[in-house]
Amino acid sequence: MAAFPSIAPFDREDIAALERARERFFAGEPVESGVRKWVLTSWQRSRDLGVAPDHVAMVYDPDVDMDGRLNKVATPVLDQVESELSGIKVGMVLCDEHARVLQRRVGEPALDRWLDSIESLPGFAFPEQVVGTNGIGTALAERRPILIWGQEHFADGLGELVCAASPIRDPISGRIQGVLNLACLVRYADPSMVDVAVDAAGRIERRLLEQTSEREQALLRAFLDARRRAVGAGAMAGEPIGEAGLLSSHDRLRLLEKATELISADRTGIAMLLLSGGRAATLLSRPVENPGGTHGIAVEAVLTDGTSWHVASGSRTSLGAEPGAGARPRNGAGVPGAFPVRTAPVASAPIAPSVPDPGHGEVPVTERLLLAVSEPSIGRLALRARERLSLIWEAGARVGTTLEVTRTAEELAEVAVPRFADFVAVDVPDSVLRGSEPAGLDAGLRRIALATTSQGYDLYGVGALLHPLPYTPMARSLASEQSVLEPHLDTTFGWMAQDPERARRIYEQGIHSLIVVPMRARGVTLGVVSFYRSERMSTFEEDDLALAEELVSRAAVCVDNARRYTHEHRISVELEHATESLKESLERQRRFTTDASHELRTPLAGLRAQLEEAQLHPGDTDLADLLRHTLGNVERLQAIITDLLLLARVEAAPPAATKRIDLAELVEVETSRCVRDRYPIRLDLEPGVTVDAVPTRICRVLSNLLDNARRHAAHEVVVRVRRSGDGAELSVTDDGPGVPEAERENIFQRFARLDTARSRGHGGVGLGLAIARDIAHAHHGTLHVEDASPHGARFVLRLPLAKSMATSSPPP
Repeated sequence: MAAFPSIAPFDREDIAALERARERFFAGEPVESGVRKWVLTSWQRSRDLGVAPDHVAMVYDPDVDMDGRLNKVATPVLDQVESELSGIKVGMVLCDEHARVLQRRVGEPALDRWLDSIESLPGFAFPEQVVGTNGIGTALAERRPILIWGQEHFADGLGELVCAASPIRDPISGRIQGVLNLACLVRYADPSMVDVAVDAAGRIERRLLEQTSEREQALLRAFLDARRRAVGAGAMAGEPIGEAGLLSSHDRLRLLEKATELISADRTGIAMLLLSGGRAATLLSRPVENPGGTHGIAVEAVLTDGTSWHVASGSRTSLGAEPGAGARPRNGAGVPGAFPVRTAPVASAPIAPSVPDPGHGEVPVTERLLLAVSEPSIGRLALRARERLSLIWEAGARVGTTLEVTRTAEELAEVAVPRFADFVAVDVPDSVLRGSEPAGLDAGLRRIALATTSQGYDLYGVGALLHPLPYTPMARSLASEQSVLEPHLDTTFGWMAQDPERARRIYEQGIHSLIVVPMRARGVTLGVVSFYRSERMSTFEEDDLALAEELVSRAAVCVDNARRYTHEHRISVELEHATESLKESLERQRRFTTDASHELRTPLAGLRAQLEEAQLHPGDTDLADLLRHTLGNVERLQAIITDLLLLARVEAAPPAATKRIDLAELVEVETSRCVRDRYPIRLDLEPGVTVDAVPTRICRVLSNLLDNARRHAAHEVVVRVRRSGDGAELSVTDDGPGVPEAERENIFQRFARLDTARSRGHGGVGLGLAIARDIAHAHHGTLHVEDASPHGARFVLRLPLAKSMATSSPPP
């Protein structure tokens, strides 16, 4: 293998930028450039966990298993890689899943001495939560291959190293078994080290798979040897023979699924299964163990029609010949347990010579078929894989049935509980609920969905606003845009620190394991989903993380679609409102122009006629009378213009600068100014009736109603203030002729007059009641007229009570 060329991935400017970023980070200043994002996230994790950057912490575990499976399997691979890297100044360190060193291979004396100085020796551990950002611990934390270059290490003492590390996974379960780290001094490093580490880790994983296959093959050989020995004692053979005929794929799949369930149960058992065509099969599972001590389960199928079915290939033969041997007579006798097992009950248990046939007594056993031989752990993995495929299918069918963000989140939680987790919570920013892009998470996350298997737990409920601390699993997931697996919550400092008392109660209630997955769509993080398990289920593992990410990724697309629909719907509604507002504005402009041209023309025409008459006949003109009439018309014009402008302002915009006002006090102040009224004003005021309104406009309503009452009263005017239910009432009553019921809406129209009593001679311009009603509507209130007793008209203004008063009970 060729030597690594001494070409660094960073030029001098990049290294200088990294140094500046490191200085800013440790000075507590924001870092926006100069360091890779995931490295910065690892720095933040290390700092939040209290790792000291000025020294490399030493952690030693004397109980490391140096004779474990990973160490044995990896040794031949490390020998090969060491030979290939001969002459290259790089070392290899093999660690287990807890970042504890198992082996170290270094051929470079300087590097060897350097690794000795940081105690990179068997039994010493380098987890990220203790050492900070480093090749071994960070590869385990990130669960992927990484390259840490020089000062990207968190600890100053590791700044001269470059580390390329790759996790090693069990090819069957997907769980991380360890990590392989290639290390060298900065001056000898090259980015291709990552490829070498990944390739070597892949070789170790293939050997793990081969070892699993070898164990299964040894189990199969042990089982077949035992069966052949049993044949010599008069037992039935259990091997498929010949290739005549095919078993339907449906029957084959059902037999294999049932065999998988029996293997995963890891015990002697029996199961009945109906097949197509009226046939039936009895499945029997028994322990088997090879001479090397590997334990497994063998599953046989007994068919009732005397035909042998080979499930894997679909072949069928009647039992009569053995490969390489002549015909052999059938024997329906029971088979004693001839397996080389160590448990006496299993070894001595006979197999029944017949199986039940409903309605026909017993059917003799004429054939036994070997379905599968495997380890129980592999059977359980196969069973779980099938269950997870079913869960993913169900999520695709049930999540996203609506275009509502909250309902979509609820659907995700309902699908995952109880099949995958005991508790599922979905948290998003409020901006997502409004349909907007999540601009930032400083405002917190709103819990919009929570599914549980039981009640009485102290998890935050729906509607809670959460502000996760920087080192909590939720905050780490949001910052890194990656999932966070916390299999054991009792050792997770960040989760406990958010709310120690609540966390203690939650853990005591049985919740022990957590997965947090960011909900991302189109490169945008919409929120997070938290999966919790309690005592009912085992801890989360690596393959659980993959399933959680798959579920959330499917839901994220649906949530984003719902968010975008909400956004577009809101824009559509706003456009409709804007269109309606524009139409109303145009209508107001049209009415203003019409009203102004109509109402201003009459006094102007009268004024012009009087002035022309005076001009034509100056000697016959009474100057004082002319001036009096002229000023009256000017005042009328001014009043009309003032009212029209006020009416336009009231219609154009809602009331602003509202204040808390007491209606009784306002009425007392306004009526105290009416000292020269022709008719007395009697007050009936309930104190303490308050509203939120613009004082000047409420005064204008009262003034207009009083002007109207004075024109039509016979003897007196009554003003009353009282509380009515959840509203406040201000009424003005006169004892005049009243308003006919048919005309009660018309009088609120502009320039409306009912008869000569409401003529211009009384000084009204026909806008006062229209202005009063518009002001009432602008304050979310009403204004109407009703009969007064025994006669007259009562104008009633009703407004919402002030908020603090509306929530209190009315007086008895």
